[in-house]
Amino acid sequence: MLIVHRILSTISRRLGFYTTINHQPSTINYQLSTINYQPSTINYQLSTINYYDKKN
Repeated sequence: MLIVHRILSTISRRLGFYTTINHQPSTINYQLSTINYQPSTINYQLSTINYYDKKN
């Protein structure tokens, strides 16, 4: 996979698309971090519901 990436980066530098190829993984990482963020929001909502149940 790393060899493929090196070949792609060499080709892309010549074509001038290097920044575009580099930009895409960061978008994928951003989406993954967003997905990781959502369960913590769900956990927060659950703990809030539990808190109100205990108050009542």
